[in-house]
Amino acid sequence: MNWIISLLLGQGAMLLFVMASIRGNRILCRDSLTDLQRNILKCCAAAGLAASLAFQATSSDFIILNTLEWMLLAGPEIMIATLLCSWREQRPRS
Repeated sequence: MNWIISLLLGQGAMLLFVMASIRGNRILCRDSLTDLQRNILKCCAAAGLAASLAFQATSSDFIILNTLEWMLLAGPEIMIATLLCSWREQRPRS
């Protein structure tokens, strides 16, 4: 069960990182975030990733293997967040 929570926290954190980026701010927030708000989003995303790692590491007795699995899951999480941002950019604005 912890790995599901870890996966959801990781994906949410990656989406926050995308929103906090310059491109993500332009696409997802329509340039409405200030530098301070973007920095706060980055801090929240880092906390989400730390919580994701903690949940993943404690999901079973093999902490080292769980940590390696968490690192390998970060790649698809980054790709999904980036693809969502690109998809949103390609949609016509209404």
